[in-house]
Amino acid sequence: MKTNVNVVLACSLVAFIGLFIGCSDLKDTLPAGTQTIGVHPSGWVSKTSADFHGTTIRSQSWDMTSCKTCHGGKYDGGTARVSCLTCHSDQAGPENCSTCHGSATSPAPPTDLDDNTATTVRGVGAHQVHLGGTSRSKGMSCSECHNVPGGVYTSGHVDGDNRAEVVMSNLLAGLPTSGVTPNPVYSSSTFSCSGTYCHGSFKNGNASNVAVWNISSTGTCGTCHGTTSGSTNQEKALPGGSHPIDLACSTCHGGVINASGTIINAAKHVDGRLNYLGVDQAF
Repeated sequence: MKTNVNVVLACSLVAFIGLFIGCSDLKDTLPAGTQTIGVHPSGWVSKTSADFHGTTIRSQSWDMTSCKTCHGGKYDGGTARVSCLTCHSDQAGPENCSTCHGSATSPAPPTDLDDNTATTVRGVGAHQVHLGGTSRSKGMSCSECHNVPGGVYTSGHVDGDNRAEVVMSNLLAGLPTSGVTPNPVYSSSTFSCSGTYCHGSFKNGNASNVAVWNISSTGTCGTCHGTTSGSTNQEKALPGGSHPIDLACSTCHGGVINASGTIINAAKHVDGRLNYLGVDQAF
């Protein structure tokens, strides 16, 4: 009878270890020849399967600590002798930011937590436009809008609602200029930012401008200062308030814009400074 008990215990241990064998990026199917499957469901490493391990981890509020039981504290093999780092090769392995959102080149979506890539989706929106910049403005860091966590398990990061809080507490959103102090607010219901320096809340700007996160047209000339009804970029971009009525923008701001009304130095546009006669200065 004792022998039978030992057999049962041994079988249970093998099944427990086998349960965690297998590795893959949360968003991609494993390359052929790199998977070792024990008692996991057959679709454990297939992104299109309902049994995909990424789906299971998501249902556990992105808690991957159970994986360490067999794969080791650094996911490098452990008792299972199967390293998750074969596929999760970025820094921190499975706990790298891009495992759940973004890509190998950027932690910011696309893709979002639901694997969306369209900019019309809230989770994607204008992430890459803000980080990478455009021909009209320089890029910015994640910390301009978010409290960037030190790791996946940092308090407040994975908090159950699968939404990143938009605090806008760094430099640009709330930057005060002469006579204007922004009051940045993000609306999770309309996906919009209002009262921000970077979208018009500055001296002679469109302080009432509301930028919609998932509509790309909100960044056109005249949106943040001037009016979008003009026929040329100069007519659109001409600020109101105490700004002189002069369409020759390049006369004063030649370090940023040329005579044709085209931004020639994106790094000096929406940067918290006023480029006047070639000199960067406070508003």
